[in-house]
Amino acid sequence: MRRFLFVALALMIALCSVCSAANYTPPKKIADYLYYMEYTDYTPNLKTGDNIKPGFYCSGVRNGNFHGRNLDLDYCDVPEFVVKMKAGKDRFASIGICAIMTAKQAQFDKITPEELAALPNITFDGINENGVVAQCNVAPAWNLNFKTLRGTNPGKPRIHAITTVRYVLDHAKSAKHAIELLNNVDIYGGYGDWGLHLLISDPKESFVVECIEGKLVAKPQNIMTNFYTNFGEIIPEQKVVGRVYKNFPELTPSACGVERYEILRAHYAEGNTLEGMTRLMRRVQYSQAYRPETSPFWYTEYTEPKFGLTIDNKPADFEQVVQKEYEVFKMHDRNYFPDNFWITWSTSIYNIQEKTLRLYVQEDYDHHYDFSLK
Repeated sequence: MRRFLFVALALMIALCSVCSAANYTPPKKIADYLYYMEYTDYTPNLKTGDNIKPGFYCSGVRNGNFHGRNLDLDYCDVPEFVVKMKAGKDRFASIGICAIMTAKQAQFDKITPEELAALPNITFDGINENGVVAQCNVAPAWNLNFKTLRGTNPGKPRIHAITTVRYVLDHAKSAKHAIELLNNVDIYGGYGDWGLHLLISDPKESFVVECIEGKLVAKPQNIMTNFYTNFGEIIPEQKVVGRVYKNFPELTPSACGVERYEILRAHYAEGNTLEGMTRLMRRVQYSQAYRPETSPFWYTEYTEPKFGLTIDNKPADFEQVVQKEYEVFKMHDRNYFPDNFWITWSTSIYNIQEKTLRLYVQEDYDHHYDFSLK
């Protein structure tokens, strides 16, 4: 027994020594699929996204002092991390959400020190000490002559799109400063035929930042889902899968998340408090894409090329695809691959003034976890 305790103690000391040498604390389990870590330093890898394959849907909205974000991914056995980063040389302090996409909850003890050391490079959303919030979402690019995947600024330092959130959190003094920073790098890469765009907020304003036809485009906006809001003009009427939306951004045929965007727009006013923003983000939790009672039904979640459907199709055209996806949803099997159903992995509510994060995980809105950058 003493020998066993000695060995166990030695392993704990060894793990803590590795963590200390790597400038991070050991992962602390907060809930199933959720861990907390603190970093004093890390090594930036601006090409991290070259090895990250899965895409993700998502919703984001900023109203006043609050920036809400749903991170939507497939129902799988992958842990998330709340990462608190200490300020360093040429780097602001921040707190945000990261994930090692290749790591499994059931094999958590097999995550390598190297993977943990590189974790901050895979930051999906966060806030820094200046009150700058950044999040990234995917947007379909297969209907465009898309140069973005090759780069936005040839000759400038190359930065993969997935690392832009971490880059902004580390260096941006404001949302406009973030845009200046991104205009001075060559942003490349995506997820197959998916591109990537950003919603960036600070205490005064918010911008949707998109890479379109090889150029960076940024405009003041408060809502972002999974289509290019800067692609075209706001048009008087936009017909989408048998419905008409008024004063809506021009859409590409495979625009995704149109219904979620309209829900956020219609109920935008309620997001000016912590509780209100939580309700607003709960309205677009992703499992509703599979529920027959969802009204209006979220047809544009099924406009990927693999389904062969676009925003010009009629609702009846979606019936077979939706039924198949609903059958997978009913299984609730985290180990079902490929093409498992999607849920909201986490809902992040950032208080811009207080620099805090309220987190809900796995669509469980009866429990929350609070974190503070201070």
